[in-house]
Amino acid sequence: MKIAVAYFGIPRNSKICYPSILQNIYAALPERADVESFYHFYRQDRVRNPHSGEDGALDSENYSAFAGMQGVLEPPDECLQRWEFERIKEFGDAWGDDFVSLGNLLRQLNSLYEVVSQVESFAPDFVLFVRPDLLYHDPMPSYIFRFPGLRRDNVYVPNWQWWGGLNDRFAICGRDSYKAYGRRIERIFDFCQATGRPLHSERLLKYALRQARSRVCTLNVRASRVRLDDKVVEELFSSRKKMKRREDRYIHPLSTLRTFMDRFLLIR
Repeated sequence: MKIAVAYFGIPRNSKICYPSILQNIYAALPERADVESFYHFYRQDRVRNPHSGEDGALDSENYSAFAGMQGVLEPPDECLQRWEFERIKEFGDAWGDDFVSLGNLLRQLNSLYEVVSQVESFAPDFVLFVRPDLLYHDPMPSYIFRFPGLRRDNVYVPNWQWWGGLNDRFAICGRDSYKAYGRRIERIFDFCQATGRPLHSERLLKYALRQARSRVCTLNVRASRVRLDDKVVEELFSSRKKMKRREDRYIHPLSTLRTFMDRFLLIR
């Protein structure tokens, strides 16, 4: 089994976050799996985010934990022109903060897109999309990595903070679904035109996975954002709804034998 761990965005507070990644992500992976780690980060020495109130220096030591991995560092603003930021702004500002959050979302989506380009040559059975600036509280469940052939269309997302779409903080994707998750930036204009809405992170993810006919499943795994000043954000971890099964499909029809077998084999 081949598993890719794909980091995206900006590493912040690695002294707090990375130990939780080692404990709750790497330690939860099957012992005999072939695991490779990849990253796409933005090269910057300062973080300024009026939405979160952050404005301060970004210590270069935050990048050190990832130095032995395969990855790319990119300046933070080159991607905005590449993905037509000015045109995206014409659809509106979902956050109402003069497009600051919209620009940050576009950078995140570009980072996902770029790390997928690295992962692709590895031909993984599973891809874990991991934000490096989260404090992970719970281990990834081991059952996910059983029978990878039956889970190739699955996308596992956290069962909290869906905001009208799907939680996009982190995910585990099968080999036939990780590109739909990681390359959803290509769906931006389709989403805005089809829905008549401004670009919105969680709603775009739901739209992209629906278009790809991926099977969306839920994870009872919590993670908190850690700010530049080491403050851990108090998150809302209430589930979207109570889950009676370990995997609930919201998108894919339940009419295939593979889906039935996947449910049957989930019993621990």
